[in-house]
Amino acid sequence: MYKLAILKGDKESSSVIDRALGIIKSSVNDSTAFEVTELPFGVNGVLSFNEPLPNQTLRELKNYDGILVGALNQEVGTDSLLSVQESLVALRKYLNITLACKAVQISDNNVDASPLKNQIVRDTDFIIVQSAKRANDHVDGNISVDDFAQDTITYEQREVEQVITAGFERAMNRKRAVTVVTPFDSFYTSKIWALTAEKIAKIYPDVVVNYVSLSCVISTIIQQPTSLDVVVAPKWVDQVLNEESQKITGLPETVPVSMKNNSGQMLYQLPQINVDDKNLMMAVGEDTAKLILKECFKHYDNLQKIGV
Repeated sequence: MYKLAILKGDKESSSVIDRALGIIKSSVNDSTAFEVTELPFGVNGVLSFNEPLPNQTLRELKNYDGILVGALNQEVGTDSLLSVQESLVALRKYLNITLACKAVQISDNNVDASPLKNQIVRDTDFIIVQSAKRANDHVDGNISVDDFAQDTITYEQREVEQVITAGFERAMNRKRAVTVVTPFDSFYTSKIWALTAEKIAKIYPDVVVNYVSLSCVISTIIQQPTSLDVVVAPKWVDQVLNEESQKITGLPETVPVSMKNNSGQMLYQLPQINVDDKNLMMAVGEDTAKLILKECFKHYDNLQKIGV
């Protein structure tokens, strides 16, 4: 039994999630293998407990294999303790999410939306694997005076190993190619990152590994995005890669971010889309369903029916 918790968020994300659940349920023949439970969150959380992220919901989440959280595109309670953005951050911290994977896909249906030429971006399909913890979460100390500023950021060896291993595991189920971003050769943190990647690469001899600088991978995203498969990036540069990758699609973000903690729980977070395009909203639901089915129900043969 795979147990999925649903946190619907606002009205727009509710329709997206309903679309995703409809596809998932129609694709999983065995009803005893899949259980869905909706928990108070967002608008429903405020109505029930006057909080967008109630403590009652947090306590329940430990009982689920996966969590699908909807977007919160506006404030949902003026007197709640947490704002919308704080609720999403608090959710990730409570679950102790360590890994995040973001897909960058351009299909035949949306290739014309890209600002790049069709022949460059057509069939683009790669993912960025990174730490779910932001760089700011690891700042040990800040110093700021009139003419001087300093931040000290720490890398944890375990965190580096988790991110890079997750990248190689993803690659084994894709085109078996990993691009390791090494941003600053002279920094000790970058050396640890590269040395750890070299050690883990030996465990995956069937995966082709390419070590590149940050500027090089950005150039590849713009000039040859179809050559990328899995990109693993340290937390100093992951936001830069996310922004550059989103630019080449020419579309609002439509693929949810998938995240994971050390207990194996998956968190799927819908993108925030402020549009009234029903077709686009339904496309988000379809992408969400495909992502969950790929990661949770690989043994079902009928997934091919929806192009998974």
